Amino acid sequence: MPTIDQCKNCERSFDASFDYCPYCGQETADNLTFGVLFSNTISNYFSIDARFFRSFIPLMFQPGVLARRFVDGKRLSYLHPAQFYLFISVIFFFIFSFSVRKADNTVSKAIQKSFDSELSFDTIPLSPDSIK
Repeated sequence: MPTIDQCKNCERSFDASFDYCPYCGQETADNLTFGVLFSNTISNYFSIDARFFRSFIPLMFQPGVLARRFVDGKRLSYLHPAQFYLFISVIFFFIFSFSVRKADNTVSKAIQKSFDSELSFDTIPLSPDSIK
């Protein structure tokens, strides 16, 4: 008699020999390792789907709810909270780098201008005779 397993995502029963839920497609194994986190993060950077938008609002307004659903096994509907945080951080610092670069150029020009105006050399008028 085959053993029966229950999907943590859709909560339907299926044969325990399956590697994926036949109803929703979620993996049956709970692999929450750093390797899985890293590989999924890289793949999520290059593919944004409905899970991105479904995860964004809960993460911004109720981050505990998203994390709780993910830990409870409802993983197929949402992005991994840590992956999503990394993704948002990369986007933030990418955009932030442009504003910092602009501010840095503005400050550098202001400092250079102030040095140029403060540096006045005692000039002695040179005549052609004094050079010889």
